[in-house]
Amino acid sequence: MKNIYLVLSIIILFLSNGCKNKSANIKTEETIYGTYSFKDNSVELEITIIGNTWNGKIIIVTGFGSDYDNQNAQYNNGTINDNDLYDSSGMLKIGYVNGNSLHTSVGGQSVTLKK
Repeated sequence: MKNIYLVLSIIILFLSNGCKNKSANIKTEETIYGTYSFKDNSVELEITIIGNTWNGKIIIVTGFGSDYDNQNAQYNNGTINDNDLYDSSGMLKIGYVNGNSLHTSVGGQSVTLKK
């Protein structure tokens, strides 16, 4: 009877160590999905990536108040191919995602949005 307990204990120990080793080798897949934003004293940008599409909002800070600025927000959308953002036609690359950063340009100026 003691031998059966010993064998069962060894098997359980072996199985539990095997599970730990397998779980340690599993890598979490990084995703670009989420919302990226940028804000300074002249502009607010927000881009959300879901699936193979992105939706964006640009608010120009005018000094006339946030209600006025929000009413005049501009909205855009487009497609995603790998980590690259394209306009709604899918022809013009407008930016890319690298880690937790989205790189694009607004008004000819390079901008980095953070997740």
